[in-house]
Parts: sequence; C-alpha cells; structure tokens
Amino acid sequence: MPQGRAGAARKRNLSQERSYARKIADLIAFLVPFLLLVGLALSGGGYDLLARHLAGILAWVLVAVLLLGPWPDRLRPGRSLALIGGLLLLLAILSALSSIWSSSVSSSLTEAERVIGYLGFFIASYLTMRTPKQREWFARGLAAGLAVIVLLALGDRLLPGGEPGAVPGIDRLSYPLGYWNANGICAAAALVLFTWFATVTGSRGWRAGCVAVAILSGTALYLTYSRGGLLVAAVAIILLCLLTARRLRVLATLVAVVAGTVPILLTVNLYPEISGDSFGDPLLGESLIVIIVAVAASLLAAAILEGLLQFSHRHQAATLQARKISKDRKVLTGFIGAGVAALIVLSLAFGQNVWDQFTDDDVPVPTDAQSRLTELSGSWRYEFNRVALDTFSDHPTLGSGAGTYPIEWSRRRSVPVVTQDAHSFYLENLAELGIPGGLIALSLAISLLALAASASYRHLGREAPVILALTTGVLFSLAFDWFWKLGATAVLLMSLAAWIASAEAVDPNRSNTGSGSGFRVVGLLAVWISIVVLAVPALADYYVEASADSVRAGKVDRAYDQARSASMLEPWSPDPHMQLGTIAEGRGQYARALAEYNKALDLEPDNWHALVLRFGLNYNAGNLRAAQADYARLREINPLYFSQYSFEEIQQITS
Repeated sequence: MPQGRAGAARKRNLSQERSYARKIADLIAFLVPFLLLVGLALSGGGYDLLARHLAGILAWVLVAVLLLGPWPDRLRPGRSLALIGGLLLLLAILSALSSIWSSSVSSSLTEAERVIGYLGFFIASYLTMRTPKQREWFARGLAAGLAVIVLLALGDRLLPGGEPGAVPGIDRLSYPLGYWNANGICAAAALVLFTWFATVTGSRGWRAGCVAVAILSGTALYLTYSRGGLLVAAVAIILLCLLTARRLRVLATLVAVVAGTVPILLTVNLYPEISGDSFGDPLLGESLIVIIVAVAASLLAAAILEGLLQFSHRHQAATLQARKISKDRKVLTGFIGAGVAALIVLSLAFGQNVWDQFTDDDVPVPTDAQSRLTELSGSWRYEFNRVALDTFSDHPTLGSGAGTYPIEWSRRRSVPVVTQDAHSFYLENLAELGIPGGLIALSLAISLLALAASASYRHLGREAPVILALTTGVLFSLAFDWFWKLGATAVLLMSLAAWIASAEAVDPNRSNTGSGSGFRVVGLLAVWISIVVLAVPALADYYVEASADSVRAGKVDRAYDQARSASMLEPWSPDPHMQLGTIAEGRGQYARALAEYNKALDLEPDNWHALVLRFGLNYNAGNLRAAQADYARLREINPLYFSQYSFEEIQQITS
C-alpha cells in the first residue's frame, strides 16, 4: 500500500509538472509573435539593420530554448517545415554567394543576413506550435500584436505630439512602423483576423471585443490612405467568405463592422487634423468626440451582430436553407464567374486609361486625403519595376547581386526619386539574383499558398480558411511594395508561414515520429551559426551609429575608435571607412580622410555616397582635376545627381 500511494503521488506530481509545462508552452506560443511584432513595430518597423538583427538573434535564442526545453509534447517536424525553411535557406545562401559577382559585397551579405533572421522568425514560431491549443494561443498572440499596432497608430493621431506622415498635403498614418502602407497591411490583417475571431468565439463579450478591434482596424486602415492595404483587405475578406463554411456568420460580422466603422469615418472627416487633410495636432475636444463616437459605434455594432445572430437562431429553417445555398458549389462558381466577367468588362472598358495613369510619372500628388484613395497613379512603381526588369535583362543568369538594386536604380532611373527597393519582392529577386532568385521567390509564394490550401481542404483546424485568406493577401502585397524589407511585416509573413506549416505537425492522422536527437543537433548548430552571422554585423552597425553619436557629442577620439572597431568587424563594408573619413575631414586631416574615402570606394566602386564625399573633399581642397574626375564618375553611376549643372557651372556657382 505505501508503495502504491507513493506511485500515485509520483503520477500526480508528474501530471502537475506536465500541466505546468503546457501552460508555459501556451504562454510562449502567445508571446513569440506578439513580442517580435510589437518590438519591431516600436523600432521603426524593423527597417534598420541593428533592430532587425537583434530581433533575429532573439528569435534564434528562442529556437535553442524551444529545442532544449523539457516540453511535455514532442515535436513532429514535417515536410512543410523542410519545404518553407529550405526555400528560405536557399535564398540566404544564394544571396551570400552573389557577393562573389556583386558590385556591393556588403549589401549582398546584408541581404543574406536579413533572410537568416527571417528564417529564425519562422522556425521559432513553428516550434511554439506543438498542439492545436498552442496554435490557438499563437493566433491570439499574432492578433494581439496587430491590435497593439492599430491602437498605437490611432493613439498617435488622436493624442498631441503625433508624428507626421511626411507627404505633401496629406498626413498619412505612419506611426509606429514608419511607413503608412505597412501600417495599412497590418491594419488590414487585423481587420480580417478579428472579423474571423468574432465568428468563431462563443462568448458574447469576446465577440463584442473582436468587433470593436475590427472597427478600429478599419478606421486605422482608412487613415493610412493605403490603396494597397484596402485591396489586400478586400482580397482576404472575399477569399474568407468563399473558403469558410461559416460565411453567413462572416457576412453578419462584416455588416456589423461596416455599420460601426461608417460613423467613425464620418466624424473623423469633420476634423482635418485627424483625417489627415492638414498637418497638426487635433484639439482635445475633437479627439474626445472621435473616441466617444468610436465607443458608441462599437457598442452599436456589437448589438447589430447579436441581433443578426438571434434572428438566424429564431428562424433556423430559413438559416439552414441559406447555409445550404451558400455552400452550393454552383452558387459559389456563379459568384466567382460573375466576378471574373466583371473584371474582364472593366478591364476592356477602362484598362487603357488606368494603365496610362499608372505609368504616368507626371501625375500630381493628391493634396487631400480622400482623393488619394481614388487616384490611379502608381507613385513611380512602374519606373521602379522597369529598372528591375532592365537589370534582369542585362544579368539574367545570376542577377546583379543581392542588395544592389539601389545601385542599379541610381544608374538607370529616369525620375529624380530616391528608393532602395523595386517595390516588388518577386521582381527585385529576379533582378538581383537572376532566374534562380526569381524561381526561389515564386516557389516560396506558391508553396505557402499550396500548403495553406491543402490545410484548408483537409480541414486541419477551423482557422485554415483565414490563414489562406491572410497569406494570399500578404503575398499579393509583396508584389507592389517593399514589405519584405521591414522586419515587422516580415514577422507577419513568417508567422503565417509557421501557422501554415504547423497544421501538418498537429495533424492527428499523421504518425508521431518525434523530433529525434538528430533534428536537435542540426537545429542547435544552425542556432550557433545564425547568431554569429547576425551578431557580428549588428555590432559593427552599432559601432558606426555610436561613432556618429560621439561626433555630435564632440567626443571625436571616441568616435574614431568606434568607427575603427566597426571596420575590423566588417572589413568588407565601406560604411566604417566613410565614417572614419568624415571624422578625419572634420579634424582637418585631409590626407587621412582621402585615404579612407579611397578605401571605401575600393571596396564598393559604385558607392555614389562615398564618391560624393571624396568629390567634396577634393573640390574644397583645390584638387580640381581629381574633383572633375570624381564628378564624371558620379555622373556615370548616378546621372541625375547634379544633373542640372556641369562641373564648370558648379565652379562658377561656388566661386
């Protein structure tokens, strides 16, 4: 008997330990997407190398913890993990290899590091989802992160001291990601995700909360004036309605969300400081009115939704008949066919006019927010894409090298616009990495869509339709904007990718093969390599930024030491040498400054920023022959720079 009681006690203790471990695992599943998304959002969207690399290091540390932790549920890695992770790894390897033929070794290696960080986001997210419950917590964490971004964006607009959107005549909602279209994509994702949550939750209170967040997301989406964000939201919602068996509840929720959003938008448009038609802080009274209207509209929307649900419950026969009709494939096929026919008719009727406006680089920038949503200008996207295609035409086999699009843009552009990206993930990879890079980018998109569609078809979780809808929308957005370069939007994509891949891991019909020691060993080796790959450039970038800060603080000797440390960490990067040259020039050490600028240009001959620095140094020092040579080279690699003046005219102006 004593042995029996001892054994029972051990079983109870073991059960309690497993229960506690599962709660910890659930919490981690929630925190991983939430912290990565919000953390990068608060770091300017994660565009800067330092913020992005630190997030990548954190992700890989989490991978190690998730591999080594005493979790009660065994990991079952499947083919989805291998496929998506393998494609990301191939993209990283190809980007690194492109440094061999690239005109910018530093830029190519930076792009490889970027993908390594994103791979960490994906694997860390995947490892948190070992059970269906953990997948639910992961979805909540992702939704909570998107909700925080929406609330931060709206708070920035309604509270004093907000950050302006820096668009002539229009104050678009750009905080916290630093880019209004990225805010628009996150708001669109939040709108779709919380609409879905409102349809699946059984709690009236939670349903009302989800509707309220969806309404706020729609409001934030409007204030970004992001046509791409609105298009993504429309595509995702249409797909959600087509894919889910709960389409009547989805439609009812959408009716409630629209009913709640309209009064807020009508109120917002009464105040130019809030609508974005003028720059400046709104009055406290104006903000309070908008907040009161938002609360009242959310309550109204919740009441409308509950009324619709009660109506459907009371009229079950009619509801069942409506569900039957909505599930009829003939009906769905008819809707899809009608939509396609409408698109064809509209394309034939207005296609040429739309195309002409899209490709016209002289279309004036709208001076009011509302007209922004209806104008058809591509905002130079046609030119961005043209340069990418021209670059691919000249380098079809292997591309110009990862990260070299800014160099090609400076050389090939026809408009005086500065950009770092082709505004298309697919075309940029085609230009920089040739046919192999284009195929990898396309394969990644197709694989994600195919895996999501498969999960939806096999009913692997009730969330499968919303995953497919959101993934389609985000992948579609990568075709016309530079969201791949923002860490926060990359976390959104990698979270969706992990969410998709984990459906296979928790499939009850799949055999439990376990994670195995081999998988852990390979995983830990990848962790160690990835952390080193990300830590070194992150530290170098930190030293360069710290050096600039030290210069501004008057600590020149310290600034020099910091820049020298950066050059030792990254001997292939021109940035530390440009900083060292700037410090030396400020000290009056012109010979040393010239030597540093020469080193920067030896490392990256097409770096026009370094060339401008050397040109200025030679010109101010009276070395006119050298300055004229720099100017000629500058006109070669960046023809529009100083395009309005010849070298002789510059001499006359400055004399």
